[in-house]
Amino acid sequence: MTSGKQVISIVGASGFLGRSLYNYLTERISAKYDVIGTFYSRNSNNLLYQLDIRNYKDVEKYILMHKPDYLILSAGTKDVQLCEKDYQYAYSINTKPVEIISQVVDKNQLATKFIFFSTDYVFDGERGYYRDTDTPEPKTNYGRTKLLAENLIRNSGVDFKIVRSAAVMGRGGSFFDWISEELRNKTEVRVFKNTYFSPTPIGLLNDMILKLLVDYKNCNAKIIHIVGEMRLSRYDFVVFLSRYLTSSRAYIISEDIDFSTSLFQKDLSLVQSDLVKDNQLKSFEEYIKTELKND
Repeated sequence: MTSGKQVISIVGASGFLGRSLYNYLTERISAKYDVIGTFYSRNSNNLLYQLDIRNYKDVEKYILMHKPDYLILSAGTKDVQLCEKDYQYAYSINTKPVEIISQVVDKNQLATKFIFFSTDYVFDGERGYYRDTDTPEPKTNYGRTKLLAENLIRNSGVDFKIVRSAAVMGRGGSFFDWISEELRNKTEVRVFKNTYFSPTPIGLLNDMILKLLVDYKNCNAKIIHIVGEMRLSRYDFVVFLSRYLTSSRAYIISEDIDFSTSLFQKDLSLVQSDLVKDNQLKSFEEYIKTELKND
């Protein structure tokens, strides 16, 4: 880069979360920052760089070429079932890239600030309302590989922030799009009522990452919970969503999940960190309504 601007790199800018963040930051701060991004196989933006985050040489070449001031890692797999079936794959895509990036930044004595997206699944899901100071105890391979990644960063020499989010909701997200279509097109929709979480509007997540970037030096926290302010069951969330889907005609039926045969957990709700409590721009309701504004 020769513009003299600070560089923000979003590694995984072709996925739902990364793509939304890339577009959001490009629209809002490209006058002061160069926002760049990477993809692995699927790419609809010819401005992105192809990168295999599991390949040390490729990652080192990319980082040394661009020397990002901020590197945001949103790549990885969020497929809990796939992770449970194949631990080695989960480790290779959720943990190993963090080790590689940390080593490259350390080895080359770069000033790159590393922002890593983690998950609510680092907790055991037994009681909910987990704070950013609570001790993680994952029950799934997905959570285990994310926690291993967190520990690698914390034990490295890099300047870092760990962002834990949960069930990011917005157009383009698999669950959000699926349940929206179900509500529009089905007469009945069945959803679990005994598993709780903290659904996170994509707009809230984008707003808070921007706040973190521009105010990084003044944020002392190393682990930050960026989630919506509401603890809901999946049934509660779908009922909430249906209120703002004017085309919805479906009857929503609540069901109980059998936790002994499922990877769902009882209560993975998170408590917002101070960064979010102090800076959230809109309510959960307003953020969700924005995602449905064309309905």
